Amino acid sequence: MRRNNGWAGLLALVLLISLTGCASRSHQDGASLWYTANLEEWDNATTALESTPYTGEMGVPELMEALLSGPSEKSGLISPFPEGTHLQQWKQEGKRVTVDLSWPYGDLVGIELTLADYCITLTLTQLEGVEEVCITVNGNQLPYRDRQVFTAQDVMFTGAEEEPVEVTAALHFRRKDSQELGFEFRVFRLTESDSVAQVVLEALIAGPQDEGLERILPADLKVLSARQEGKVCYVDLSGVFLQQIPQQEWEQQMVIDSLVNTLCSLENVEQVQLLVEGQPLEWYGDVLVSQPTQSQAPSPSPT
Repeated sequence: MRRNNGWAGLLALVLLISLTGCASRSHQDGASLWYTANLEEWDNATTALESTPYTGEMGVPELMEALLSGPSEKSGLISPFPEGTHLQQWKQEGKRVTVDLSWPYGDLVGIELTLADYCITLTLTQLEGVEEVCITVNGNQLPYRDRQVFTAQDVMFTGAEEEPVEVTAALHFRRKDSQELGFEFRVFRLTESDSVAQVVLEALIAGPQDEGLERILPADLKVLSARQEGKVCYVDLSGVFLQQIPQQEWEQQMVIDSLVNTLCSLENVEQVQLLVEGQPLEWYGDVLVSQPTQSQAPSPSPT
């Protein structure tokens, strides 16, 4: 893993500077839309989250529409939300508001996901009677979050001691209209407590960003755990992995190669051992996987 000094201590400043008074602001004092600062130019002297004034209707759909539309160019702020993210539905139960967003939001991982969650939380908890925010994607919670319900206080007091790291991985997907794998590089900004392998696999399951590639793993597959011992990465997958095995052996081999090649693109990972629901996997269809598997693909390097 390669450290990015520009992110070191980022969460500490996000949480400890300037938010204390803002999180409890009543809407009579004026509302705000929360975004990220330009972190490429971040110099440890400014906060990572900043706000712009909002003067529209005070309701969940109105605030979310304005927030997802992004900040004005002159504000100098950056929207943390992927292009195409929109509010699909919402509901309020007591003091908790649940907002369901379209799939592009599910492409976020690591610190990018954390900051986007925080921006939504700080924006919506300005509404009278709203103290908790739950964010789902296509009706489902994102399993790789460390929490699913957020409050403004969480933003101020969580994770300040964690130092972010930057990880590059080559995610292997099937080439469209082909019997071959291709790959795309992704950069993940994570905290030290994140499981790098699990975050990368979640991104692999979510699917490619390159239009010339297509998903090869089931969309409803879950990564139960991923840990590294020495040079071997042990991956425990949900039962869906065995419920949707392709019929052709070459397709089965592509699925295994997709997993193994992706994980072996990570630093210090040379072999992958697959488990399903905690049990070691011996066969995937007609492909023997009882022993740790090594990538047969050349090691790709970012240009």
